[in-house]
Amino acid sequence: MNKIKKLTLSLIIITGILSFTFDSLKLFQFSYPKLDNTTITLKTDNFKKFKKEWRGTDYYYYSESKDGIICSVLYYKLNEEERLTLVDAPRVAMGGPDISPAYPFFYFLNYSKLKKYETNEERWGEPTDDFMFRQNDITNFEGVKVNQKHMYGYFMAKKDLFVNIHLSKTNCTSTDSTVMREILSSLTKKK
Repeated sequence: MNKIKKLTLSLIIITGILSFTFDSLKLFQFSYPKLDNTTITLKTDNFKKFKKEWRGTDYYYYSESKDGIICSVLYYKLNEEERLTLVDAPRVAMGGPDISPAYPFFYFLNYSKLKKYETNEERWGEPTDDFMFRQNDITNFEGVKVNQKHMYGYFMAKKDLFVNIHLSKTNCTSTDSTVMREILSSLTKKK
């Protein structure tokens, strides 16, 4: 009977700790200003506040955690030509849906400024999901050895609005990598 009481007490304590940890996570919301149905959320306790700014027709969020993880969320507004090339043409060619995270996934993958430095690429998620993801390492940047981890989430808010969620960390440890992956896993599309 004593072992059962100890086990029960242990389970109650673990459940309490997990509940406290989950409840301490802050819910952040991101959206393209004045445009309905573009909101995504993520839960984390790593960031306090995000800076926001317009970049032409694009909208950008940015924050850095106390442990050096950088998070940015870019709402990339497609012009008419980009929409035709990056969404409509592939959709027609593949018989795909009007909206899919695959469109921004392949756009940002192919036009990444860091593409030539990226190694250990891993991808996950399906074109039918709300988000698709990838991660990679940069170990050498223009001849300088570095230890950077980059993780990305991709979302398509509208037919002409791509979203790129980017996490990165220099001198990234396996613990940092796990935290970054958990942040991406918390992404949701607000219904």
